[in-house]
Amino acid sequence: MSGRKTTGATWRETTVLIRSDIYAQAEERHIDISDACNRALASLLNIEYRRPHAPPSADEPAIIVPAGAVPERTNPQVLKAPARVLPPVINAEDPTVPAKVLRERKRPASPVLPAGVPSPSAPKIPQKPVVAEVPAPSPAQSQMPKTGKKPKSDAIKKFVGVKIVRMHEENPDAIIAKDELYQIFVRWCQDHGFAPVPDHRAFTVALKNRYAIAERNVGNKPSWVGIHVK
Repeated sequence: MSGRKTTGATWRETTVLIRSDIYAQAEERHIDISDACNRALASLLNIEYRRPHAPPSADEPAIIVPAGAVPERTNPQVLKAPARVLPPVINAEDPTVPAKVLRERKRPASPVLPAGVPSPSAPKIPQKPVVAEVPAPSPAQSQMPKTGKKPKSDAIKKFVGVKIVRMHEENPDAIIAKDELYQIFVRWCQDHGFAPVPDHRAFTVALKNRYAIAERNVGNKPSWVGIHVK
């Protein structure tokens, strides 16, 4: 590799942030992280680099990986160390690094909660349930008549009970046209507050099947026989 050659190169200690998954893969493959970083930087700066025969001494630098720190980037190619106080660093050349990394992974991270949200470990203070007070109705309101429409399912039953009288089918007064009886039923529902009014078909089916009222064509008109309307 052509480039600038350096003689009498010394080692300097610095801080490098390495993503946890990259660090773990490098450990598993026994990759010298310090050597890999020096090679990458030397290639970027066009500087000749040869791996030393022996690892750097205690006075020489090693790759130091802070736990979870996020640097401020002022230059895309330069990592600036964060100004805040960092947790204890882990030396990549330290033979006890794997054990330290495993302990850091097993240690549960404290969740960051929004302001005002209590910690899950904080003792819970029982709170009394809030019961909404419903004001009692005034005497004037309690004496007011209840308004509302009656269900249509009760309209036919009530009409048959109070308006229809069963008679002998041969009685000439016991015949009424179906349309005429239905009109009487509609007016009765409107007068007594039944809404919506059942339609003609529902009224006819109920009289025929539920109340067994006979039907016949009288004078070419569909009629009910054997009943009288009060």
